Amino acid sequence: MTARARWTLYPGQSRLPDAASPDLRGRSFSIAADVMLPTATDHGVLISHGDRNGGYALLVDGGHLVHHHVHAGTHSVVRSTARVPVGRDVRLEVKVQRCGPSGVVALLVDGVVVGEGFIPELARARTGYTGVDIGCDRGLTVADYTAPARFTGRLRCVEIEAADDQWLDEQAVLEIEGTTG
Repeated sequence: MTARARWTLYPGQSRLPDAASPDLRGRSFSIAADVMLPTATDHGVLISHGDRNGGYALLVDGGHLVHHHVHAGTHSVVRSTARVPVGRDVRLEVKVQRCGPSGVVALLVDGVVVGEGFIPELARARTGYTGVDIGCDRGLTVADYTAPARFTGRLRCVEIEAADDQWLDEQAVLEIEGTTG
């Protein structure tokens, strides 16, 4: 069993390479961002890992908190029903609870659930090849938004916590490691 893991990441740093990125493959996890939207038009990516071929992103789009997850040709999107509050500090979160190979998603604003959804299949071998960006999504994006999709509000940090329920596809992991070095 893999131990619970925590990471705190800050905007302004270079992209974390995939090998140094938080390992969220095949496990329950939460991502929380402490932000402030000065205006109702502020938007952008809080965290992204990977690209349209495989990965996830948490962002503010059109005033709503949105989570994208791409794996095995399936793009899952969960969008908050409530708008993100403007003009004050707020904590935005996505929580994914692994249920077998799938995941149940909850979006929260200041601890209140504002959106729910489902991921049919969590990545169990590799999340993405392009690493993690904080406060933007450089290069080929995870979803249909324009790079670099910089967050225009204030982003203090992103905190990630991964549970100890990881379930990997060991054969696929070995094959990927053998081809990527």
